[in-house]
Amino acid sequence: MEQMWPALSVAVAVLALVCTTVLLARQVRQMEHERNALAILEAINRLTDVNITETFHRLAGVSDRYPTDEDVARRFPESTDEDDIRMIGSYIETIAVLARRGALDPSLLVDAVGLSLRERWEVIRPVIERLRRVRGNPFILENFEWLALYSAWWKDVPRSPRERNYRPTQFCDVVFRV
Repeated sequence: MEQMWPALSVAVAVLALVCTTVLLARQVRQMEHERNALAILEAINRLTDVNITETFHRLAGVSDRYPTDEDVARRFPESTDEDDIRMIGSYIETIAVLARRGALDPSLLVDAVGLSLRERWEVIRPVIERLRRVRGNPFILENFEWLALYSAWWKDVPRSPRERNYRPTQFCDVVFRV
């Protein structure tokens, strides 16, 4: 009987350890979800920031300003357009790298701001292609391009009927009134 108490005590301690481990693992998962949600919100905030929006307004027509590789080689360096492309690199390329490497969920980003990403990529795509040729660097803004292409692909991916927020008939009986 005396030997039963130490064994029972050890069993209770092991049970407490197992319960604590399970509860802590659940808490870590919850904290990870919260951290990911905050990271996605911060990324969306950066992608829609006033500075980046103004930058793309300034870049409107940039491909017309540099219609040839020679124009890019001669007039692009040290221009305000080059400064704007650098800003895009610091704002969007960083987010795109994190999405491409899996640190951020790219599907969440493109669901939230995919149209904007695709439109913005098209504004600068011709100049970036020329800049890549001129500088001999095919990797200039490659992650932004990847995210824009991912967005173009994702918008046409049919959503699974198992996902409760993507049923085609989800709102068929709702009458919307303002």
